[in-house]
Amino acid sequence: MTEQDLLGISNQRYNKWQEKRPIVCSDQDRYNRAAGFLVRKDLSPSEKSACYFHELTGCDGLEFVVFSNAKLENSVRLPKGVILVPCFLANTEGMDIRNQLLQLTMKMEKERRFIYDGWIPIIQWDEENVRQAIRNVDEALSIFCLNGSPYFEWELKYPVSRESLSIYNYTHQHLQDFESISKILDTLNAADRMAIYRSLAWLSQSLRLNEPAARLFFSILAIESLATYIELEAPDESPLIILRSDPTPRADRLKNREQCIENVLSQWLKSDPAKAVTTAYFDCVVGIKRRLKTHLEKIFAPDNGPIDLLFENKIEGKSLYDLRNDIAHGTTDALSEAQIDQIRQRVWDAEKTARKYILATLKKALGAATVNQGLTASVSLDMHNMVPSSESMYQGPTNMAVLYS
Repeated sequence: MTEQDLLGISNQRYNKWQEKRPIVCSDQDRYNRAAGFLVRKDLSPSEKSACYFHELTGCDGLEFVVFSNAKLENSVRLPKGVILVPCFLANTEGMDIRNQLLQLTMKMEKERRFIYDGWIPIIQWDEENVRQAIRNVDEALSIFCLNGSPYFEWELKYPVSRESLSIYNYTHQHLQDFESISKILDTLNAADRMAIYRSLAWLSQSLRLNEPAARLFFSILAIESLATYIELEAPDESPLIILRSDPTPRADRLKNREQCIENVLSQWLKSDPAKAVTTAYFDCVVGIKRRLKTHLEKIFAPDNGPIDLLFENKIEGKSLYDLRNDIAHGTTDALSEAQIDQIRQRVWDAEKTARKYILATLKKALGAATVNQGLTASVSLDMHNMVPSSESMYQGPTNMAVLYS
């Protein structure tokens, strides 16, 4: 895109290109109308933010910021009308090292995280068009995965709600608890120890991610991986087998399963093959969900809360395990903010259940002490998204490279 093209779009925007200044509103009635979108249950977080921004500024489009390891040195117009403008220098040759934008460009190069000012117009302003514009941004950025491994993350410049990273304050008692558990795990055989750390790794990995679907799925995998090991793979001398829902020795269980399958097939295979297969599976080979539920009932007894949370409690028709299956089988629409927001609201439930399961396993099978839960956390507020009555009330930076690097 040419500078002339960008100049022609500038009068549609609230900010100049590569800038983010605070939203200013001294009209209480207008602010009240904008705030009305924040309590709408039928809008996703991004839709609320977009409508709020439009009501306060009159801007007929979405201004957003993009983070990527893809380096686009020039402004580009992508499919769906999406425009990206680099917030870094394309040519740094001969520049003074003291130049702030040069330093920020070098920082982006080092971190492989380039910042772009994004824009997509909305000709007709209503909820459906806002929803489609948000999806259009996702669709336009998703195409880049076809010929490489770039990542693209984006957010609206003025999100009305955003998860803030917390600072967790660990005490000496917490560290002693962890050391005690580590010593217990070191006494286990290699297979048992690996199974427990594998479960911890799935949960730990989920905490590093931003995508709600991956976070929820990995949290439940933390439960499933250890439960499957205990039920099917742990050797008979393992201390973990006291948690097994079926105490029959592994060799005997395999023999009984094979005999059950043979009996069913001999009875039904010739007359009704479909019935033979389904009966053999459901009567002889316990399904993952059924085995997991039976296992957790024994782990958490007499507390049915975690089982209900995982399998029974439904929000918008979906239990945690329903959401897990939708993600695992690819039926979740990764570009539908409504579906992703539904998952986002359940991530904490999945994480909490996984943590409770691992701790219960360590305590009941290995005698590990309960980890001290007196953990405090602090968060910081994003003051740039406050709405002052005058722009002079904000004295901070407006350059996006400064704000987001």
